[in-house]
Amino acid sequence: MNDGQESVAGKKRPSKKNENKRRRRRQQAKQNPKQGSAPAPKEKKKRAARNFPPIVVPKVKEPVPTCAICGKPIEGIAQAICGPEPEMYNHFDCVLRKIADDEHILPKQKVSYIGRGVFAIVDTDEDGKFVFVKRIPFESPENYASMKRFVEEQKQ
Repeated sequence: MNDGQESVAGKKRPSKKNENKRRRRRQQAKQNPKQGSAPAPKEKKKRAARNFPPIVVPKVKEPVPTCAICGKPIEGIAQAICGPEPEMYNHFDCVLRKIADDEHILPKQKVSYIGRGVFAIVDTDEDGKFVFVKRIPFESPENYASMKRFVEEQKQ
């Protein structure tokens, strides 16, 4: 039989290289009975104790405004979007629903946020590519900038 050939029982025989390694290990174990067949487990090194002062994380106090569309409180300011008027906050999902209702979109069209306070009605063409049917500015650039500034101030 060659190295790695099938034996009669259908199992592969180990290669000569592996057989030689096993034979050497057995001989070393017989010569050094104190070590045994398995090497002694390595001891873990202990880390030196470090005394760092505790980290104090300031708690962010977010306002809880009410949505101008549904009237429910907005739990996280990150879920809000300013309306056309300053200090008029709305749930992001409420704005999506409101635009879909106001614009009477077709079943295969969708309302999508495309950035900087602008929404769009999106459709797909014959090739499967997205096409903006209509852009809808919802948040003015000044309101967008003030909201962004407000969120950044609350992080610090």
